[in-house]
Amino acid sequence: MDRISLLPNDFILQILSLLPTKDVLNTCVLSKRWRNLWKLVPRLQYIDIDKDAELWKFFLFVDRSLLLNTAPVLESLHFKFVRKCRDVDIGFWVRIAVERGLRELNLDYAHMIDEPIRRLPQSLFTCGTLVVLKLKHVSLVHVRFFVCFQLLKTLHLEYVIFLDDESPKKLLSSCPILEVLVLDREDDGVDNVGSFSVMVPSLQRFVYWGGSGSELVLDSTALKYLKLFDHGYQCKIKYLPEIVEAHVEVTCSNTDDILRSIASVKRLLLCLPLEPEFPTGSIFHQLEHLEFCTCESLWDILMSMLQQSPKLRSLKLNEIHGYVTVSRDPMLHWDEPSPVPETLTSVLEPFEWRNYRGWKIERELATFILKHSKRLKIATFSPADCTYARPELRTTVGMKYRMLTELTRLPRGSTECELVFG
Repeated sequence: MDRISLLPNDFILQILSLLPTKDVLNTCVLSKRWRNLWKLVPRLQYIDIDKDAELWKFFLFVDRSLLLNTAPVLESLHFKFVRKCRDVDIGFWVRIAVERGLRELNLDYAHMIDEPIRRLPQSLFTCGTLVVLKLKHVSLVHVRFFVCFQLLKTLHLEYVIFLDDESPKKLLSSCPILEVLVLDREDDGVDNVGSFSVMVPSLQRFVYWGGSGSELVLDSTALKYLKLFDHGYQCKIKYLPEIVEAHVEVTCSNTDDILRSIASVKRLLLCLPLEPEFPTGSIFHQLEHLEFCTCESLWDILMSMLQQSPKLRSLKLNEIHGYVTVSRDPMLHWDEPSPVPETLTSVLEPFEWRNYRGWKIERELATFILKHSKRLKIATFSPADCTYARPELRTTVGMKYRMLTELTRLPRGSTECELVFG
């Protein structure tokens, strides 16, 4: 402890900022120097996870420690509740923080609680210093607009309830320099929003979880990163000319429109429904890295991606969700494309297949790729770990040995190709 005490105050405060405030307060007994140091910590974390503790004592602790804090600027305030709290208490704490020049607020209210936080102080929504705002299981039905977040760059909205379709538009339009948006919605319109519109010119990164019965409209042409999990009925995405990386996992009815909107992407993870449509005439002219989900045997879609991706250097196949469906009968067949995709004959270098099972249809695809990939340098196959799978889907040691033996005997179009078993 003496060595730590020799460090400058700024360095010690950075360390203390990583701890829950309750633990920070306990350091005051270490020495005279530490007695008041906790009051200067600029990042406060209040985590209510002990359901057996008396709640009023936790509230009293928050009141006192927050009021006694004398940091020049309150950089971060993080609440995590697993028990119901009164809106008036949370409002009181947030108002104090806003008056202290709050830069980041993370309000995590457990989704298991019946009712969300229903009212936050209006002063929060005109906070001129806020840079990061994260809200979980909160109602914004009673927010009065005008709202203004001039410095806000990161916004997380998880299970947030709005008044109507217009409320999210008003909220996002009040964030002129927003760069990161994370949006997690519940099923069947619980958030009171039928069609959620994201039209933010400055947006760089967007992560979206959409429930069934929901709709997303995205028009943010500066977007560089998109992560899309959507089980709703439709996604309307305007063409994204600056997109660099995308993770698309959808069961929407208009997958062809989604693929067309991200045609400029360089890195793509793709997981599609059983019978998606490939966008006619679309060329992924910048795509270099593709990870393709094999939860369904969509080899035709995969071949279309290879045909329309002239710069594809890296291909990875992976059963992302760790399950297979009835349609994955190992006796199914597929037709080899003609002509062979040029990306195989002249571009592809590394190839990886995770959760490989050695089924007939998978072996046919592996044969095709290894045979026609003229510049392939390394091909990695990792057998599926089926310890907890249904008995008929488990891969035994003998089966693994057989499938690896079969792979080593397959012809390879590249004399430099190294076969690796992960």
